[in-house]
Amino acid sequence: MKTLITLPLLLLSLCLMTPLMAEDNYLLTEKTYKSLSNAQELMESGQHREAGQRLNELLGATDSGSYDRAVVQQTIGYLHTEQGQYDKAAEAFQQALDAQALPEDVSHTLRFNLAQILIAGEQYSKGIALMEQWLSKEAKPQNSVYVLLATAYFRVENFSKAIERIRIAIKNDRDPKEDWYRLQLSAHMSLKQYKAAITVLETLIARYPHRKLYWDQLAALYQAQEQEFSSLAVRMLADRLDLGDPDTVVNLADMYRYLHIPYKSGKLLQNAMDAGVIAANFEHLKKLADSWLAAREAELAAETLNKMLAMDKSGESHLKLAQVYVTMESWEQAVTTLDQALDKLSGQELGRAQLLLGTSYFHLSQLQQAKTAFTRAMAFDSQSRQAGQWLRHIEDLLKKQDNEEAA
Repeated sequence: MKTLITLPLLLLSLCLMTPLMAEDNYLLTEKTYKSLSNAQELMESGQHREAGQRLNELLGATDSGSYDRAVVQQTIGYLHTEQGQYDKAAEAFQQALDAQALPEDVSHTLRFNLAQILIAGEQYSKGIALMEQWLSKEAKPQNSVYVLLATAYFRVENFSKAIERIRIAIKNDRDPKEDWYRLQLSAHMSLKQYKAAITVLETLIARYPHRKLYWDQLAALYQAQEQEFSSLAVRMLADRLDLGDPDTVVNLADMYRYLHIPYKSGKLLQNAMDAGVIAANFEHLKKLADSWLAAREAELAAETLNKMLAMDKSGESHLKLAQVYVTMESWEQAVTTLDQALDKLSGQELGRAQLLLGTSYFHLSQLQQAKTAFTRAMAFDSQSRQAGQWLRHIEDLLKKQDNEEAA
């Protein structure tokens, strides 16, 4: 707990500013200033009992609701914090805040410290309310605040808010902690949000494939969703594979594609690559691209295929990417990608590329280029019939253009 509380010395020194440095509204009397300085010295030297006596004497000599008393109460709170007396610290901090006599920046930090103490002391509702108040006015909160709030919300069984806060913590951190995912999983389970729980478990498996517990839980959730085949497949996969082997994640992704759940396959592979569980090599990227293609996630497929181009000398990735661009009606990108692939492809794949190139040129209203591409596609059996239809249509359009120009 002590490490969570902001160290008091800096704030205390701010409160003990000399009269020349302080604003008129926050000016300590000479007596209070000297006594607080003496108490701070005693605290720094570890003489907590003597510091407490001095502060209690000073508290009785200050006026209720005054700035002097609020600073003294704040300092008493820090003294109790140093001694691990958090209930007494919370009482003193609350009294200092209730006076509404401290500068706003000091009160803001005091609310943060008090909220932490209340949550640590299992006064969750009070701590949550105060921390949310602090959060609403804090420009750059530490990520640990969201974790603390998520934990507190879980304790009071406000599982929706716990999920909301822990998701922010996970999103903000480059390396989210396993416990954060476990908290999110428990909250979803408490709300009987089984589909969301499955998603969290898949993330956990991607990051920690050696933990058999998560595989068992995933199988159980599929069973609860009456997806017996998926449940059985997960159990068989977990039993057969070495869960410490990164290929376990790849095999689970393959299983999802086999079960016609390609989006889950893609998410699992992407999460595993992002977490460094599996390498973003050509083989894994190809599986990822195939998953996005099967899931009809064109933009994600294009993003993955673009990463593969430099690794692929066959031109196959270029051809797949061009096909994606055609479905997205990104004609210029399709032409650029196909131009890069023509000297790499051969056989029927080259015919497909020429057909796609002709289609792209046609939609860019570049009819002569389209005619050339379709003519080349005619040389390939698999594309000749379709290319011929395109050519007849283009010939009609070109004749129409010629007649219009001649008129």
